[in-house]
Amino acid sequence: MKRRDGSVVQAIKARLNLVEVARRYVELRHTGGPRWMAPCPFHQETKPSFSINEEEGFFYCFGCQASGDIFDFYGRIHGLEFRETLEALAEEAGVSLEDDWKPDPKVQREQSFKRQCLRMYDVAREHFRRNLTIPAGQECRDYIARRQLSPEIVNSFELGWSLREWSALADSLRRAGFQQADAAQAGLLSRNDAGRMFDRFRGRMIFPIKNLAGQVIAFGGRIIADEDQAKYINSSDSAIYKKGEHLYGLFQARRAMTQHKTAMLTEGYMDVLTLHQYGYNMACGALGTALTPEQVKRLGGFCSTVELLFDGDNPGRKAAMRACEMLLTRGMRCKVVLLPDGEDIDSLLHDQGKDAFEALRKSAPDGLDFCIDTLRTLYSPGDALEWSRSLLRQAGAGHADGQLLASRFLSRIASGLGIREEAIREGLSGDFYKGAAAAVPGAPGARDARQPAPQRQVDAVHTSGDAPAKRDRAVMFFLVRYPHHFAQLREAGAELVLASPWARELWAKMARHGAEPEQLLPNLSEREKEFWIRCRTGDVPPRDKELEELQDLLSGIESVTTRELGASSMMAALRQTATSTDPAAGIELLRALQETLGRSNG
Repeated sequence: MKRRDGSVVQAIKARLNLVEVARRYVELRHTGGPRWMAPCPFHQETKPSFSINEEEGFFYCFGCQASGDIFDFYGRIHGLEFRETLEALAEEAGVSLEDDWKPDPKVQREQSFKRQCLRMYDVAREHFRRNLTIPAGQECRDYIARRQLSPEIVNSFELGWSLREWSALADSLRRAGFQQADAAQAGLLSRNDAGRMFDRFRGRMIFPIKNLAGQVIAFGGRIIADEDQAKYINSSDSAIYKKGEHLYGLFQARRAMTQHKTAMLTEGYMDVLTLHQYGYNMACGALGTALTPEQVKRLGGFCSTVELLFDGDNPGRKAAMRACEMLLTRGMRCKVVLLPDGEDIDSLLHDQGKDAFEALRKSAPDGLDFCIDTLRTLYSPGDALEWSRSLLRQAGAGHADGQLLASRFLSRIASGLGIREEAIREGLSGDFYKGAAAAVPGAPGARDARQPAPQRQVDAVHTSGDAPAKRDRAVMFFLVRYPHHFAQLREAGAELVLASPWARELWAKMARHGAEPEQLLPNLSEREKEFWIRCRTGDVPPRDKELEELQDLLSGIESVTTRELGASSMMAALRQTATSTDPAAGIELLRALQETLGRSNG
């Protein structure tokens, strides 16, 4: 594929403003100049730490270190790959991709088949919806009436019916010009032991599953009669669908989730429909699987709190506990609404009404409190201890503020289980809090939300102790902010004083690709890009002392090169004269070395 520095990307950025796109999802507050602030949509927080520099066209979060441009923001909040993001924003901006973005032949074939799959699923959706209106669909209409689903819900979720005939859908697809083999590969048809194709969902009520663009990418099917078959089946994984990456009803619920900052997560299709019918339009379903990291990521793009709706039996409690673990370790809040024995969401709302359901929601425990209670009642002390340690490891590794998050969990778990904190820590090895906020000072991705002032950055060049790390940060901080001084810094020997691999690598990339964002950023790693964007858009003072900063930096570089490079050269010369028969030469070199070190220290 073409690199992201193509003219199509530039054209989209010229027509779409990051601030205007972001304000659809977050409440932005103008703080002066090009700066806007808001609560971060990508992690749990109480105070705004999400910053947009409208002039630069980048965002940065001081809490979770999320960063990037309009493509990164849109893709992250919708859980989309770059290609999907590009297509969505190009359509919104009115930019054509045909001439400027030509994939290689393999990618082109893959994209062509994906488009074909989407067309097949669109034909199938219309086929199933039409079946619901004809005489042969009466049994499904009767079932819908028994389940008390309103016409509005049926239409909104585009429910349908798959006839009991063996090839009704296959015939519709054939008439539309599609091959059976392609339909089978797309998950719409199945093959029996004799090799004959048949409709995968025959005799089932149909639930279309949509992506965030509103396209049907899969189906769920429910048996409505008393038959010896699986109650539910889903589309198999295909070119356009991976079950663990999607949530039923997310397309319909996404706006309400964004508005309320809350999602309701349940397991069944019917539960989602009933919740929406009763006004809980932020509900979605996990498609019959345990919650996955990909699904959590998608939810995190729309909300910070998830209400988990599970059965109150032991399997339901353990499933809820696994979901809590996944949400909590990623910095999201969650609550657990356990349904009474023998009740599901459908029966509870229809039979007992909304007040009974609201009472359950009101009494629902916080996710961590629920886990602690479940540990006390269903787990042995040894298993509870190991679960606690596992949660802390995941929290430390899975979230930008992992150290703080894990510490908070540790205190609550120890208190709730009546265990000393030291007993929990004993089983934690050196990887405790691994990957969390303990980044090396000065390295890209360091978790200090306070951006040092430029003068402190420059002063770091002159310091000792942790000098190399501080010096590297000072040089690269200034270079990223003022890339037009690159040649001058290189001439002064700035490259020679860089000690850290990350700094040398970033310097090399800037030398190779230039300083313009469109050319540079596609070639940076995530940590390098994070550092670059933070330096450009972070919470730093106005750039009104550029020349003063430059002179201080050059002075510091000269001091270092004189001290370190000059001294090392003289020491090499001393080693050569050590075997010499001329003692006077050695004495003169010692004097010169002393004077050099004295000047640099002074």
